[in-house]
Amino acid sequence: MIAVGKWITKHKTLIIILSILLLIPSVIGMAKTKTNYDLLSYLPDTLETVSGQDIMVDEFGMGAFSMVIVENMDMKDVSALKEEIKDVQHVSDVLWYDSVMDISVPVEMLPQEVKDVLFHGDATMLIVLFDDTTSADHSMQAVTDLRKLVGENVSYPG
Repeated sequence: MIAVGKWITKHKTLIIILSILLLIPSVIGMAKTKTNYDLLSYLPDTLETVSGQDIMVDEFGMGAFSMVIVENMDMKDVSALKEEIKDVQHVSDVLWYDSVMDISVPVEMLPQEVKDVLFHGDATMLIVLFDDTTSADHSMQAVTDLRKLVGENVSYPG
């Protein structure tokens, strides 16, 4: 063991150069490795949950969804943002208050259950539906595009 230690200290320049050379493929590998957040992709295809997601994509054209939280924004501005979000590629639909009623109708007219889902104080939530599964590259790109699109008073948890 002492002999190995002496060899390492004697050839420290070689060890440092070798370490730097080994760091290069490590950094490239880190940059090219994608993180998969979709737990369903690890489950067997025979599970009902996986089958259900496949049915949602095949039959209804939507497999994933996300939520966008908007704070301190006028109803007409939220409606305009909704239309911009609809134009993002691979977003199949956006559900919000104006999907059910015209924005000229007061929020107080909504049933309490619906109001509790869509509104909380000065914040409102839009539900964004994607045309593919959660882990699909198209959905991930749509999430990236949504994050670029939304402004300062909009939260996009993903």
